[in-house]
Amino acid sequence: MENKALLKMLKYILLGILVAVGGVYVSGFAGELFNGMDVGSASVFGCCLYLCVVIVTCTGLILSKMDQKTPPDNSDEENKA
Repeated sequence: MENKALLKMLKYILLGILVAVGGVYVSGFAGELFNGMDVGSASVFGCCLYLCVVIVTCTGLILSKMDQKTPPDNSDEENKA
């Protein structure tokens, strides 16, 4: 049982590292894309955009998992009895 939990934790750590590396690439790309700004400000802007997308995606995943696990509401049946 401990082995499955350890593998699951390792999977999420590796996924977090991949997301962080993706953020570095997006920041670098934004630094070149927004060439009207200085490179530092454009990189920070790109990093903020990337974090917004990651936060919204993770929140959506969490909420979709919560909706799958909520039991059905049987309050109408209880009131009739």
